[in-house]
Amino acid sequence: MKSPLAVLAAAILSLGASPATAQVPGQVSADYAVSFLGLPIGRGTMVSTSDGRTYRTTLDARVTGMAAIFAGGAGTATSVGQIRGNGPVPSSFTVEIRSGGKVETMRMDMAGGNVTGVTRDPDKPPHPRATPVLPEHLRGVLDPLSAGIFVAGGTGPVAGAAACERRTPVYGGRERFDLIYSFVETRQVEIGGYKGEAAVCRVRFEPIAGYRPDRNDIQNARERSAEVILVPVRGTRNLLPARIALSTGYGTGIAQATRLALDPGPPTARRASAD
Repeated sequence: MKSPLAVLAAAILSLGASPATAQVPGQVSADYAVSFLGLPIGRGTMVSTSDGRTYRTTLDARVTGMAAIFAGGAGTATSVGQIRGNGPVPSSFTVEIRSGGKVETMRMDMAGGNVTGVTRDPDKPPHPRATPVLPEHLRGVLDPLSAGIFVAGGTGPVAGAAACERRTPVYGGRERFDLIYSFVETRQVEIGGYKGEAAVCRVRFEPIAGYRPDRNDIQNARERSAEVILVPVRGTRNLLPARIALSTGYGTGIAQATRLALDPGPPTARRASAD
C-alpha cells in the first residue's frame, strides 16, 4: 500500500488546479481536504494566476491527522505556461517532496506541448521491469497540474456535457498515462462555499508507459473509475474541480474543497482591497 503522502499527492494532483482565469485575467484559489477510509490524511491549497496569456499554478499539500504519525511529509508542485486558444501549453512543471528529513525534487521542461527534459534529485533509475517511456510518449502531453484545466466548449451550459467529454494525455516526469472523462449529469451541489450547478464527470485512468505491468494497483486502477465534480468559475466557461472520489482496493479516497474562490478578480485589485 502506498504511503499517506503518496495517496495525498495522487488525490490532489488528480484534482488538478485550473488556471481558470485563462479568459479573464486574475486569480482563483481553493483549499482541499483529503480523506481515506473516512479518516483525514491531508490538506492542500491551490493558487492559480493568469494575465490572460500566461498562467502560474501552485499546489501545496501536507499530510495531516493520524497519517502524519506514520509517514509525515509535505509537497509543492508548480506549473507555468501559456494560454493558447482554450487550452494550456505548459513550459515547466516542478515538484518538491519533503518527508522524513529528505527532499526529492523533479523539474520537467516543455515546449509546444512536448517534453524537452527532466531532471530529478536524487536521480533514481526506473524500475527494470517498467515499460519504457519512448520519445513519442513525450509529445503532445500536459503536466498533471495543467491537465486540470477544464473549459466547456461551445455555447451550451457551462456545467453540461461539454465540461467533461475529453481524453487528456499526461506525463508526470516518470509515468505516461491518459485520463478519459465522460459526462454523467448536471447536479446541484453545495461545496466549499459554492452553491449551484456543477458538472459531474466520470474519469478512467489508462496507463501508457513507465509502469510495471505486474503491479496490481495499476491493473485495478484501469478497472475502476473516479467521480469528479466541476464547478464553474464566475464570468468564464472554465470550471474548477471541487470534489473527487476514487474507490481503491483498500477503500475510498476523497479530496474535497473546503474553500473555493471562484471570482477571478484582478490580483492587483485584490491586493489593494486587502491593504
